[in-house]
Amino acid sequence: MSNAETFGRQAATYAKGRPSYPPELFDWIAAQVPSHALALDVGTGSGQAAVALAGHFDQVVATDLSAAQIAAAPQHPRISYHASPAGQSTLADATTDVVTVATALHWFAAPEFWAEVRRVTRAGGLFCAWTYHRAEVDAGMEAHLLSPILDLIDPYWAEGNRLSWRGYDPVELQMPFTPVVMPEFACELSWSAEDFADHIESWSAHFRAREDGHAAALSDIRKTALNILGNDVRKVRLPLNTLGARIS
Repeated sequence: MSNAETFGRQAATYAKGRPSYPPELFDWIAAQVPSHALALDVGTGSGQAAVALAGHFDQVVATDLSAAQIAAAPQHPRISYHASPAGQSTLADATTDVVTVATALHWFAAPEFWAEVRRVTRAGGLFCAWTYHRAEVDAGMEAHLLSPILDLIDPYWAEGNRLSWRGYDPVELQMPFTPVVMPEFACELSWSAEDFADHIESWSAHFRAREDGHAAALSDIRKTALNILGNDVRKVRLPLNTLGARIS
């Protein structure tokens, strides 16, 4: 099953389980460029980053290979969604101020994508990508929910997922631009155990494991964990691995 099929078939789960990214990240992105006419968000999924960018840029073009994912994204007057491959943005040459990729670069970092970034970005524009690192949760959620599920779904991570977990290394991702130093960012969340379980279920490896006959076992882990952990609001931290570059 391709990654587009995986995410497309669980578009509603993805939209429900993925949090918004920290506002400070988008403040930083906007501060790096003098013009705020156009941002391109590639691999937009259900549009979390595109919506945040729309608070800083006059227009956002958001693309994703999965039409089902885009259908689950919120409509916004400044956002134009397109179902298209990462290396085919529909934009004219040297027209975008920023290109962003939120939790997706590991699926399509290849020469044709980097050539598209260079083609559509204005001189002095910014490329910025990020992805989740391993969640930091309290001991109860670690023991009863996160660790048991990670153990079960480990064989179902695609190589792209594993690249993501390793962090966004510019050499491994074949990025042809000089990296810029970025601040550290993290999603700081107040979630119940059920909220966190919903997030876990948005992972592609969780979906693949369910499809491969582990749905009952995963459901049992979730049910047992929620019975033990209850409805208390807990602190969940999702650190972000980041990669940025100035396009000359």
